[in-house]
Amino acid sequence: MGGDPARGARGRHLSEAVERLLDRRVGRLTGEPGRSVSTTHGIALLALLLTLSYSAFFITYDLSTFAPLIIFNLVVSVIYVLCVLLARLGRQLGAALLTLGTAVLQLVVASAYVGWEAGLHLFMLLGAQLVFMVFTEAQRALRWVWAFVALFGFLACQFLLPASSAIVQMPQVLLTALFSVNALLISSILFILAALSHFRAERARRRAAELAARAEYLANTDALTGLANRRPVMERLEQLSVEGGAPYCLAIADLDHFKDINDRYGHACGDRVLADIGNRLKASLRVTDSVGRWGGEEFVFVITDAELPDAMVSMERVRGAIGSVAVACTGHEHPITVSIGLTEGEYDGSPHHAIRRADDALYASKAGGRDRVTVVEATAAAPADADGALVPAKSREGS
Repeated sequence: MGGDPARGARGRHLSEAVERLLDRRVGRLTGEPGRSVSTTHGIALLALLLTLSYSAFFITYDLSTFAPLIIFNLVVSVIYVLCVLLARLGRQLGAALLTLGTAVLQLVVASAYVGWEAGLHLFMLLGAQLVFMVFTEAQRALRWVWAFVALFGFLACQFLLPASSAIVQMPQVLLTALFSVNALLISSILFILAALSHFRAERARRRAAELAARAEYLANTDALTGLANRRPVMERLEQLSVEGGAPYCLAIADLDHFKDINDRYGHACGDRVLADIGNRLKASLRVTDSVGRWGGEEFVFVITDAELPDAMVSMERVRGAIGSVAVACTGHEHPITVSIGLTEGEYDGSPHHAIRRADDALYASKAGGRDRVTVVEATAAAPADADGALVPAKSREGS
């Protein structure tokens, strides 16, 4: 089952939107420090919002009774603003330490005022998880220190600061309502953090897959021509050369007098020629056939589901495509011809004999005058050109 493409697209759009919302770049940091400072920035803003909201509640409920706590909260609000500024400046560690330290102190003071039954100390349990997001792996010792501090603060409030001994005695019904509100807030934040972790993990998985695909492409592709290199060509030939495999043919081509272009016009011009020829080769073959750069100015062709006569037609088409139009460089053009050696495939588990025959046929094309296709059959005593004439194999010197 392939799934619904539209649903998959919506899922990707949602993932990207959540990433932009929750994982914005802060302080011009990237990588793990960037994620940590981004999380710290968001926590400081949330803590500032909650502090102002509770200050407004205490002012409304009983300004005179809660005046010291309100003043304390206003001071804490200023500190959270400083934490936001530190995060925006890229001060990841300073912002994290100040945010967590202020939050723990604030929650202990608030719990002493109203008692643990209000549930304010529950935010420390949240802090014990946030430490793994606001500190980097290099700061892992601080993660455990602050996780312990948060847990110790929670237990201290739970056992030492009950409402019965609180500075301000609040009705039980109000304490229960506050506990419910705080529990709901913490549950919501935990859900958001879980979503953030999921989207970050999904993004990391996608990036790893993209990098792996990119690495595979670079390992199998010639950067100059965009053609396959030796590795995938040899893998394909080994697959085809098994006993009982489908018929295939193998050809090796070499650009004629290419060394003269490099010597006279420079390697930049030679690279331009190779890149242009690579594009022509890809356009000249069937979809089922393949071509790769064999090395230097040599190319290798694998023609599948074809006997020699059909492969000869394909190679003549390739030869015509290369020689039909000159390659333009800056201020000059280069007529290019190609010599090709063609043979039929082997089925003994190794393509090496076929490669040797194709190479011999290429030598024969060079010796026979270049710009031609020469065939060597598996049982032939000597190579034959496109007209059937036997051609002696000679050196490719000065190709």
